[in-house]
Amino acid sequence: MTSPIAALIILSIAAGLGLGTAGVMMSDLQWPLSADQLVSAGLFSLTTLVMAGLLFMMGVLIAGLRTQQQAVSAGLEAHNRQLRAAETAQLMERFIHQAEALLDKESLDPNKRSVLRCLAIDALRGNTGRGDPNIGRLARLFEWLASEAELHRNDDTRMRLIDPVLRQYAEIAEQLCHVGEGDPERLAIFLRYQPQPHPDSADKT
Repeated sequence: MTSPIAALIILSIAAGLGLGTAGVMMSDLQWPLSADQLVSAGLFSLTTLVMAGLLFMMGVLIAGLRTQQQAVSAGLEAHNRQLRAAETAQLMERFIHQAEALLDKESLDPNKRSVLRCLAIDALRGNTGRGDPNIGRLARLFEWLASEAELHRNDDTRMRLIDPVLRQYAEIAEQLCHVGEGDPERLAIFLRYQPQPHPDSADKT
């Protein structure tokens, strides 16, 4: 027996006893009871029991409706989570497709894909990448995903799908910032996944 139902039973019994006591006190019965008084007392007792039963049934009905409402709310929330997850999965799929298409662009230099994955070295050779429309589009695409991640940072359902993509492309985001195509502030959510250099490695250099 659940605690709400037990509370309703106790309340119904208390209400019935209260009504019965009040009725006896107000009726000014004389003992021994006459036949008319016995009939009146029986009818009053029956009425009290019926009222207590109705009160109990109403309480059970209200508790049942509340439980049903909670179940419906939980079902709607689960459905909304599924919709958000499906929408986010589609967006991540489109992002990866477009990012990889830009990385594999055939009109670029044959070695461009490897250069894009190592833009920091390319920058040291004097090629900043600025002015290259494909690198610019790539930076804007990354900034779009970063804005989506910031917008939904408190939505665990969406972030479970966004986080792996941020991790996968964190190195490229850092390289885009290094050559000036990406804004470090806008791509900050990418950069937090970029491994920091070990202090010992920095000392050796």
